[in-house]
Amino acid sequence: MASIVLLLVARATPRSFLIGLPIVVFGMMIRVWSSGYLSKMERLVTAGPFAMGRNPLYIGSFFISLGYFVMCNQPVFWVLGPILFWLFHGGAIAYEEKLLEDKFGDDFREYCKSVPRIISFPHSLAGHGEFSLEQLKLNNEYRTIVGTVIAVGIFALLAYTPGHGMPICWLVSRIC
Repeated sequence: MASIVLLLVARATPRSFLIGLPIVVFGMMIRVWSSGYLSKMERLVTAGPFAMGRNPLYIGSFFISLGYFVMCNQPVFWVLGPILFWLFHGGAIAYEEKLLEDKFGDDFREYCKSVPRIISFPHSLAGHGEFSLEQLKLNNEYRTIVGTVIAVGIFALLAYTPGHGMPICWLVSRIC
């Protein structure tokens, strides 16, 4: 939903698109890496990206969103976007961590003591769990990949279409 709002008000330019694109790609790489490890509520995963932070999928989503905020080329979103992202997702993080604590008890509490909620730079990425393409498929990460590719494609269209820098509403009115 938020992506649609951004696309509707975007004033994307080639420059804003090219600055935002690597940020989106970086975020997608984090999500794919994380999703290939994640066994939702089946076992506590502490390896790979989960050795760096307890919520790497949210970190990946944050970078994707940050790239969109840059591509949008609306300064208000550069400031409000990250704040709103964490306001909306902070509750989800707390809720999910409570579920994990209820399910895995002392193991999860020990994990929390050694791994921060957001990110750190560990000496090792070792722990419980391993990357698997099968797990990536089970987690339906292809949906995020497809949605991201579509959103990036629309931002590219906005940035490189004559009249770029105009909101999509303006472009649609000129086409129709």
